[in-house]
Amino acid sequence: MVLTSFGLKNVPSNVVLLIEEDIGDVKSVFFRKISSDALKLGKKVHYISTRNSEKDIIEELNKFGIKDHPKELNIIGNFSNPVSLLDMCYRRHKLTSRLYGKDAGPLHNITDADVCIIDMFSSLFIHEEIEVISETIEALANISREENITFLLSADIGILPDRAEKIIRSMVDGVIQFKTEYAGGKINRFINIPKMKGSIPLNKMIAYNVTSQGITMDTRERVG
Repeated sequence: MVLTSFGLKNVPSNVVLLIEEDIGDVKSVFFRKISSDALKLGKKVHYISTRNSEKDIIEELNKFGIKDHPKELNIIGNFSNPVSLLDMCYRRHKLTSRLYGKDAGPLHNITDADVCIIDMFSSLFIHEEIEVISETIEALANISREENITFLLSADIGILPDRAEKIIRSMVDGVIQFKTEYAGGKINRFINIPKMKGSIPLNKMIAYNVTSQGITMDTRERVG
């Protein structure tokens, strides 16, 4: 998938990755590309969006060659309830199955997918306690290992309290940050990967551009 174009020597699987951005929509473009790549490989994608409708997501995926609505793609648009997310996680998690029973599965089975995208994860927890956030990350991490799912969570930096952001970064398996600098009337964009399971931390940021084809970057820059 698109992660290989970052120069990662080992693309992790069955992990929880945090995708951060100062302010902007590059991370959503990144998710569209991730989704299209996964679908073209025959993988199942579960796409949860707090900002877009199902129709909007389908229209954006059309730009990446995904036509109509393939059966491997499950979309929940205009998602706004963190409790529902917890239900999707916990009701099939072995630590809480005794509370709900084996037949009390959620309406949307988050464990059906190979890739699960939650865009934007941070906006779901603006009014939640840090303990709730950490419990959710822990649940996603456990499910990723047990059910062979890669979770990608997006966040606008500064939306959550500083301590909450640090806790999330410490608990996830990898962090990808989209950085923007303004200099001399120009916009310079960089990718920073301070943490990635199975890879040595990068020594420099990777320059990239946003085009109609998604995210393109200087392939001479390598991670690890």
